[in-house]
Amino acid sequence: MSENLDLANFIVSFGSMNDYSSTVLQTKRALDLNDLSKLVHQHHDGAILKDALDGIAAAKKFGFTRQGIIEINKAFTHSEEEDPSIPGRLRHVSYNPDDAIVIITDPKGTAKGAYFAPENVYPEDLDEIIEQYNSSKQTTKDAWRVFASLSKLQPFQDGNKRTALIAANSARDTWETRDYLTLPFDNIDHAEFMISLMRFYRADTREQEDKALDRMIETLPSKNEVAYHLSNEISQKDIDINDLKTKRIKSFYQNQELDR
Repeated sequence: MSENLDLANFIVSFGSMNDYSSTVLQTKRALDLNDLSKLVHQHHDGAILKDALDGIAAAKKFGFTRQGIIEINKAFTHSEEEDPSIPGRLRHVSYNPDDAIVIITDPKGTAKGAYFAPENVYPEDLDEIIEQYNSSKQTTKDAWRVFASLSKLQPFQDGNKRTALIAANSARDTWETRDYLTLPFDNIDHAEFMISLMRFYRADTREQEDKALDRMIETLPSKNEVAYHLSNEISQKDIDINDLKTKRIKSFYQNQELDR
């Protein structure tokens, strides 16, 4: 079932922005058998998987339209932790002060360089992103601009990047070809991708956005790399870090060592 393999890869990418921990193979098994117990965390990962499937269904039904983007977010109802309290409602601080969103972009957690999302989001803001894509050459880069622009707009309370990823795929109409737009599967590339997205958020000009977008795209794997990755995902066994023969395990990201 190669169809489910490609879909599983997309779901893992979709969930990578919300701590989805199941592998492509585990996700494929869950899809093949319609059994969420095949996932690492049945409750959390299962909710993300169902959000993805329902969001894709909404995108297929309504297309790359204003209503389509709203319906994608409206489909995110399965996770209390990750989903908006009012799915599909555009943020409007004038009506609800809790709709105000500030995104910290400094790795040290300070307010320096923080991104303040627009206080009020209108349907016309979605139309502008859609028109920008429709009037472009509709390349892969143009579709990733849809992702970055929607993410930056933060139109909804939560689930914005996940909404943006499905919307970008809707713009490219990848549902039949299964040539999905997905984030980097390598963790370091994924981190670089997200850092570049933060640069896109902080950009004040189109030139700055283009530079950040180019950085994002540079981290993306080629089709051959994705195919090789999926082949390995199906055949490779998980390695438990506790089984490594190294005497001392060091983390690059934390100032600590694991003595053995």
